[in-house]
Amino acid sequence: MRKGQFKGPIAKTAAVFATALVLACSARMVLAAQPKAIETDAVAKAESVGGYEYKFLVQPGAKVSTADEGFREVWRRVKASAAGNGYAVTERKNDPLKIETSTKEYFDTRDQVLWRAGYVLRITTHHEGRKPAAMVNVTVKAIHEDASRTLATPLTVVGVQKVSVGAEENIGFVPGGKLGGYVEKGASFSVPLESLGKFTLGDFGRYVPELLGLGLPADTALAGVKVFSWSVKPGAIALPGIKPSGVTMEAWSKAENGVPEIFDLSFGYKTGDSHAAAQTRAAAEQFMVKVLQAGLSEWRGPADDPWGGSKVRRLMDRPVAAR
Repeated sequence: MRKGQFKGPIAKTAAVFATALVLACSARMVLAAQPKAIETDAVAKAESVGGYEYKFLVQPGAKVSTADEGFREVWRRVKASAAGNGYAVTERKNDPLKIETSTKEYFDTRDQVLWRAGYVLRITTHHEGRKPAAMVNVTVKAIHEDASRTLATPLTVVGVQKVSVGAEENIGFVPGGKLGGYVEKGASFSVPLESLGKFTLGDFGRYVPELLGLGLPADTALAGVKVFSWSVKPGAIALPGIKPSGVTMEAWSKAENGVPEIFDLSFGYKTGDSHAAAQTRAAAEQFMVKVLQAGLSEWRGPADDPWGGSKVRRLMDRPVAAR
């Protein structure tokens, strides 16, 4: 890992997205017995949630000291475990472990009022080598225990030309070593960093007006928690009913050029991509259980890990609500 990759002020990533309409439905988080597929109470869920993302946290501890070292070892173990369990994993031909860098900063009041109201605010700055991009990407997410409430959150964005809006179910391990899922909805857009002023609630509210209806003054100061991110996209997993599902691995450190504190591996698919939805989901869950949970047993967190596969929940101390 090269030194000094996060130099310079925070700035933008130019992201072009198509606006998607998300319909509301009723769903809730359910913990699943293994290896049985996760069950939900969703009504017409495939029409409401645009995709599924499977997340697995990796905590190597003192086993690795750099992101690239961790990526190499995790990917080696995943390929070996997948082959031993009958899963085909393909590797990208050119530089499969090429690292991309960024910073991510999460904003809330010091007592996390926004989180309790069901909102997550994030600024992402991508880097090319040592140089940050000219614009930042702002993401505002809605997350509630009641998925129908999540899906009904407007997340209307004003004052920008392009916005990406969508909802997905995040699936990961929860207390007891079981799989659980929760729905999140997000809106993303790109703006100059300086347009966010002093990062008050009003600075974000000028783009997402509903934030100003939470009962807090517009000049409410928001505290940022920043992480330095390394990520790779090494290959894909073959699952029934869909095209190969791309794999992303990411590592975070709270210190610039510091030792990564947490890694994750994620993969997923859009609901409309699968022509055999039940088989796709069952195979994806079995990959989580047999390939990742068993194959990376020495590198994963404790069985009572409450984060549901989410680095953000761990960073901000926001455990999944078990049912």
